[in-house]
Amino acid sequence: MAKKEEIGKNLEKDGPASFGKDTAKAVGSQFLGFLLDAYDLTMILTIAPVLAVVLLPPSSPLLAAFSVILAYSLTIIFRPVGSAIFGHFGDKLGRRTDLIITVLGLGVTSALTAALPTYAQVGILSFILFVIIRIGVGIFAGGEYAAGHPFAMEWTPYKWRGLMSGLVQGGFSFGAALAAAVLALFISIFGQKALEIYAWRYLFLTALIPAVIALAVRLFMRDTPIFSNLKANNKIRKSPFTDLFRKPYRRDFFQVMLYMTGMFFFAYALFAFVPTILEHKPSVFPLGTADDIYTISTIAAFFGALSFGALSQIVGRRKLTLIWAIATAIIAIPIYYMLMYGATIDSVAIAMIAGIIIGVITQGPWGIIPIYLSERFKASMRSSGVGFGYSSGIFLGGWFSIYVPLMHEYLFKSIDTPTNIWFSTAVLLLIGAIIVGIGQYLGPETLGEGLSE
Repeated sequence: MAKKEEIGKNLEKDGPASFGKDTAKAVGSQFLGFLLDAYDLTMILTIAPVLAVVLLPPSSPLLAAFSVILAYSLTIIFRPVGSAIFGHFGDKLGRRTDLIITVLGLGVTSALTAALPTYAQVGILSFILFVIIRIGVGIFAGGEYAAGHPFAMEWTPYKWRGLMSGLVQGGFSFGAALAAAVLALFISIFGQKALEIYAWRYLFLTALIPAVIALAVRLFMRDTPIFSNLKANNKIRKSPFTDLFRKPYRRDFFQVMLYMTGMFFFAYALFAFVPTILEHKPSVFPLGTADDIYTISTIAAFFGALSFGALSQIVGRRKLTLIWAIATAIIAIPIYYMLMYGATIDSVAIAMIAGIIIGVITQGPWGIIPIYLSERFKASMRSSGVGFGYSSGIFLGGWFSIYVPLMHEYLFKSIDTPTNIWFSTAVLLLIGAIIVGIGQYLGPETLGEGLSE
């Protein structure tokens, strides 16, 4: 305990000595930015059956839903592009400038979905335009966490970093829960038929609300003292992004890449496929009930990330993640069986309990990502390292929408049932837990690392 207290005292000069207005604005700003990212994602994934009707020709419901999810997955690969661009400028020009641009871009491109023509109006062009908009969302989303995570962490006092990391990352789960709750409200007001005809447009326009709030907060922020000191001392790197791939930093980058690959398997085992499992036979739940269960799951995910982040400040980032990865690998298949069993026998209680546990185990480890990645890279290359390190997990982890259908079709169809993918999703999570464990094992413990250059 004495050693940890000494570390905390030594790091007080590494950031604000106390939790003040600047910390609150920085953390609140990134919470809202990440909320907006998840809000958009959840709108796509939870109403995939509706978008399939609107944007695609008639086909198998499960195949059509997969097509919408695949379109989202394809555009995820553009997040590293956004991370590379905005990460570079975040290290060259400052975190704050980046954040104003990214939240504007993210809000506007997400809301543009509401203006899409339907398949009945323009044919397959409607789906092509949808993919183009997803590309724009992906680029700005990749830039959002490149500057936002370092900004929030550099403004946070040492002893608060684990908790605030969990809160910032929890904004993603909170955004998912908010989107699912808004969808439930729209279903209750308009009904599913009206949602398919016109109300889906209003749904996407609601993305402008968190974007406007986040922009208002960011306009009144100032850049972090750590970045200001870099600038004052002429320590701005000429090529912060490409420095990631030079010695001695490239080993750190590739360790982070491996770790983040597993983390993306974790994430989409919840966000992409829990709604799909609950919405397709043998599940007997209507769309509204499935959405309610998913909403509660994402609320649990928020508290999982918050708790994990706070606990990491005591236990350590590395040790806690290794324990969690082992536990997740053990329960992955049983907990998804429980979810499917509850949905099959029309037991909301059983499915709800399973959904809550899935939310916590898949999203809890994300609670350390803002601080862990910030601690892994030097201040002069932090936006590039955090942004591209985060996004690098997408190169392999972002193709979840291909892995699960392939496993379903060629390996586990008899276990899944022809119309559902619960077992294939459980295997995705199991593989993710193994990769996360290996990735963290190969890296150092970062608790106690300073954030100054």
